[in-house]
Amino acid sequence: MIITFISHFHPVLVHLPIGILLVAILFHWLSRKEKYAALAAAIPIAYFVGALTAIASCITGYLLSGTGEYDETTLSLHQWMGILVAFSSSAGYLFSRNNNALQLKWVSILLLLLLTVTGHLGGTLTHGEGYLWKTETADKKDSAHTIKIIANAQEAIVYKDIIQPMLQTKCYNCHAATKQKGGLRLDSEQWILKGGKNGKVLVAGSLDSSEVYKRIILDPLEEKHMPPKGKQQLSEQELLLMKWWIGSGADFIKKSSQLQQTALVKAALSALEKAPSVATKRADVPEAEVKKANEKTIDVLRKSSVTVFEISANSNWLSASFVNCKKWNSEIEKQLSELKEQLIWLKIPNAQLAASSWKTIAQLTNLRRLSAEHSNITDPDLIQLQSLNQLQYLNLVDTKITAKGLLQLKGISSLANIYIGKTGIKTQDYTTLKTAFPKAVIDTGGNAVPFLATDTMQLHPLKK
Repeated sequence: MIITFISHFHPVLVHLPIGILLVAILFHWLSRKEKYAALAAAIPIAYFVGALTAIASCITGYLLSGTGEYDETTLSLHQWMGILVAFSSSAGYLFSRNNNALQLKWVSILLLLLLTVTGHLGGTLTHGEGYLWKTETADKKDSAHTIKIIANAQEAIVYKDIIQPMLQTKCYNCHAATKQKGGLRLDSEQWILKGGKNGKVLVAGSLDSSEVYKRIILDPLEEKHMPPKGKQQLSEQELLLMKWWIGSGADFIKKSSQLQQTALVKAALSALEKAPSVATKRADVPEAEVKKANEKTIDVLRKSSVTVFEISANSNWLSASFVNCKKWNSEIEKQLSELKEQLIWLKIPNAQLAASSWKTIAQLTNLRRLSAEHSNITDPDLIQLQSLNQLQYLNLVDTKITAKGLLQLKGISSLANIYIGKTGIKTQDYTTLKTAFPKAVIDTGGNAVPFLATDTMQLHPLKK
């Protein structure tokens, strides 16, 4: 535990020797001019501090390498380059202190080269191959071609031609040869089936048991949501095709025509045959834009520890999270209502609200996502939510709702993900719910089936 804690300081420490040693090199070259000769006195100090921080970086980096999440070849090169930086900066300190100008000149050149190579390798480990020269334009271009144009989508091999390209642009940075977060690689059939440190991530035919899919559809505010916040997310079409592939058996060889297809899947496959417009928007973010919300309203909520932020850089759509808000009051409720037009994601875990407050939430008719896990919501409160006719994601984990209450929402045809683990919903209700919500993935939390009295086996003595 202590070793892991110390290793997490590597990303902080590793930037110190880079900056300090670059300053030392700059001072050395400037001090050769009479105008800047006074800088010579600071050079030994800069090299000394740079050497210390380089050594600290090497130690924490070595401890961090034990997680097994990185490509061994790249990691080994990065480690040795880092060690050379530590030795060279120590030599720079000794040479600068003893006024060995010629040796210091060559050390400064060597250090500049080592810092560049070590930094590049570190960036590769953290952000993936080609990080140094990859541009924002290139990232956008890659995203636009995640789903490639296919001449005949029905004859395409589903994994190779459809699923693998989206994994390549959305998942390989963290789960491929260079880096394997959680010990997971997704860059080949072999690695996908092997899974990660916590076991299998893909169970053919079962969306509820396939962790790779469950992470994708998690609330973006959740820590375990993948891809992580700030990274390019899967589009609505990609989510649909991923769901179809896993639900159909996650076969790595079959063609599209060999798998059953709903009307939505057929439409998504047909779209692959056309030149794609850059459609990276998620289904839970409206394509149309909205006017900017009142900043004063947002400030009031933020002062009450409500996290409010824009969904993306060029959008006025908002997300609000009450994770850190300890008390719900009428003022918060009033300000939340003021954001009715812009608010599309709302997270209120552990909320203990009055019936009137649930009615206020029901008036936020633009909501696409509602996370109300561990809250006091009940069936009568749930019925109020019928007005949220654009809702796509509903998290009711660990609440007292029943199947009867949830069925009142069957008129919301947009519901795509419903989480009902640890609720009053019984196992025998699942079939009814799946019929009522045919387009939705209903996550029961993987709970064990409850033991029923009718499951008891009674043993009677044999009759003589």
